[in-house]
Amino acid sequence: MIRIHKPFPPARLEIGIDLTMKNNIEFDTNETAYLKGIKKFDDFKQDIYGHRTVKDALKGAQHEKCCYCEGRFSAFAVADVEHYRPKGSIRQDGNSARLFPGYYWLAYSWNNLYWCCQVCNRNYKKDLFPLADPTKRVRSHRHDIADENPLLLDPGTMVDLRMHIQFQKEHAIGLSEAGKTTIQVIGLNRPELKEERLERFKKLEGLKNVIRGFSRSKHPDCVDLLENARRELANATRPEARFSAMAVDFLESVETEVQ
Repeated sequence: MIRIHKPFPPARLEIGIDLTMKNNIEFDTNETAYLKGIKKFDDFKQDIYGHRTVKDALKGAQHEKCCYCEGRFSAFAVADVEHYRPKGSIRQDGNSARLFPGYYWLAYSWNNLYWCCQVCNRNYKKDLFPLADPTKRVRSHRHDIADENPLLLDPGTMVDLRMHIQFQKEHAIGLSEAGKTTIQVIGLNRPELKEERLERFKKLEGLKNVIRGFSRSKHPDCVDLLENARRELANATRPEARFSAMAVDFLESVETEVQ
């Protein structure tokens, strides 16, 4: 995961803000029924939060990568607009019962939306949103989510994500409770994803070996190879590069060898 810097929210979401205000009033008059699970608060407008302008803004901010696994989207890849705090229902973990409603008032909130691959979103995260203390979970629009302490890392947070998750080769390592929980919830060490990262890691390792092998040579061809390898390795750590968080950790581990 890398930190995502979002632009200003698309105008389409302003319609959602108006709907949320209306729904909040409706929730006030039906709160008991909603909180008991008698009624669901699930009348969400996908053509608002999933509008093309919203998707395009998210894809641009995320460099065409999944907000969680950093996989690149191709012309044939499918993805979802992901609600970091689930809008319809919530579960603390895979063994917990679903709570209704979810964070309905954030369904159209720009800060709560990301572009996410369907494997991370539908196969793993789903409606999971674990908290360090589930008793502090905010259940309505009347309360402040700042009182929560999520164990799922937010890609748009100001927190340095590398304080929580780092990589040893292709394997994601949790350095905190939030990091460990995020790896588990999102499936960041699922076999097929690790295989993709390993392929990328071998490429980075090959660049390192080129630098190591030709660092003392003065031959023009070797100098060109050396410069190209260093440039490519540096580019691998840029936000738009696939699995750039892993590349950052790799480069730091071999920094003295590639200078």
